[in-house]
Amino acid sequence: MDRRIQKTRQSIMKAFIDLLAEKGFEKITINDIADRANINRGTVYLHYVDKFDLLDKCIEAYVELLLHYCANSTDTRLDARAFQSLFEYLEENFAIYKLLLSNEGVGFFRNRLYATIAETVTEVVVVKSENSKLSHGVTTHFLTSGLIGVLEWWVHNSIPCSAQEATEQLMFLLEPYTKHLVKQ
Repeated sequence: MDRRIQKTRQSIMKAFIDLLAEKGFEKITINDIADRANINRGTVYLHYVDKFDLLDKCIEAYVELLLHYCANSTDTRLDARAFQSLFEYLEENFAIYKLLLSNEGVGFFRNRLYATIAETVTEVVVVKSENSKLSHGVTTHFLTSGLIGVLEWWVHNSIPCSAQEATEQLMFLLEPYTKHLVKQ
């Protein structure tokens, strides 16, 4: 992608995130975004269909960044290293993820994050399960819901414990379930 296009999209996305934090999604207009990004309104429409498309692309980008940062190898695992990376990344980028997980993210971020994590968990459950008694659907959604719930609690409560402590607690709680999934 041309560097100018990339820079313009970054400027639009940054303006959008700033406005999301200030005014909320419903009150943002394309004119607001264009003014904040110091570009023409038509330029915003050149890159995004409307503010809903921009929100969708923004959510997609931040979910990908989160998961890319936390991927520990091509061998997907549910282990302490992956969870520790996840919490550390959220801590480093706290403001943006708190915004996206709040109502200002309009719920779409959580849904996209849930779907993406569920896909990863399903991969681990199907490929690495040692126990044929496990229902892949039940296991996937139980583990995904638990992880998302802890992440939301951790972010909404402004990081009430360290990334390491959150990881240790999560691993302790998940151990009865993940011992069937993670081969050491």
